[in-house]
Amino acid sequence: MRGIVLHRPFRPKTNAVEALTEAFDEAAQEPVPDSATASGAEAQDAPEGALAWQPVALPRNYVRNRTMFRAAIAVPLVVLAAIGVKTVVFPAQGPVAAATATIPDVVNADTAAAASTAEYVARSWLTLDDPGAREGRLSGAWADPRDAGWNKQGSLSTGNSYVVAVDRLTANTMDVTVAVSVFLDPNNKDAASGWVGVLVPIQTSNGTASVRAVPRIVGLPDPAPFPAVKTLIEDPRMSSETRSDAERFFTAWAEGDASGVSAPGADIPAPPALGKVTLTSWSVGEGSEDTRQATADITWQVGAVTLRSSYNLTLTKVSAADGNAARWQVSDIH
Repeated sequence: MRGIVLHRPFRPKTNAVEALTEAFDEAAQEPVPDSATASGAEAQDAPEGALAWQPVALPRNYVRNRTMFRAAIAVPLVVLAAIGVKTVVFPAQGPVAAATATIPDVVNADTAAAASTAEYVARSWLTLDDPGAREGRLSGAWADPRDAGWNKQGSLSTGNSYVVAVDRLTANTMDVTVAVSVFLDPNNKDAASGWVGVLVPIQTSNGTASVRAVPRIVGLPDPAPFPAVKTLIEDPRMSSETRSDAERFFTAWAEGDASGVSAPGADIPAPPALGKVTLTSWSVGEGSEDTRQATADITWQVGAVTLRSSYNLTLTKVSAADGNAARWQVSDIH
């Protein structure tokens, strides 16, 4: 009688080790001896209450081979797991990023103080009158002016001055170039004169600016040309229709208050009432239905003086409450 073959039900493998181990188990099993098959047949004829199966001895090398196989699979997995845990707990230290240089908030204040101090020092340095008086003027921003580069011979007077450039060298040092008007003869303002450039080395400490080296005479750069201005594409009809409103605006603005003729919500500071103005040129550009750009040339009459100025304006369309009427009003001027 042939032995009965029992098929094991399918069960999903929960992990790789279990799958490989079971495959090894199936491959390692040896065929059951004939004697065992015969014993199984006899068991079917055994009396009721007797066992229907008989234990079968496993091959001697089965347990040893299965243990070694499991160890070969488990050890590498344990090592890899340990490496992963170490990487999470003690991550590799990458290269340290270089610190980003930041400029302190006091830089602007230091620059303003340096420019103001340098302008004062430049005028005082070029004003050559009395050595003692000159040293006293310079000592307010110069620790030890002494002769300050002057041989104490001759004289020189100064007039107006302005800061041309500030060249920051480090966080606490800068070179400031100042333009100073000088007169060769202090008693004769019509004598030869001109603008002289003075480079004043400045240092700052605790927010205070002072001279760090003797100033020196330098050349002055030429002024840069005007930047290119975008050409306004004029809308002739709009220019004609809004000119009278523009005249009313400039008249009120020159008198010191344009709030009554400006667009609602506009905040347009007005100059002091210096004199009368005349609108000599007015152009409104093409644009949207609600906002337009415009340009204007104005002639100021201040006493006997006549000055000409040009302005760029923004016009905003303002509609009446009933929606039946609308007009263009100035919302910005610069």
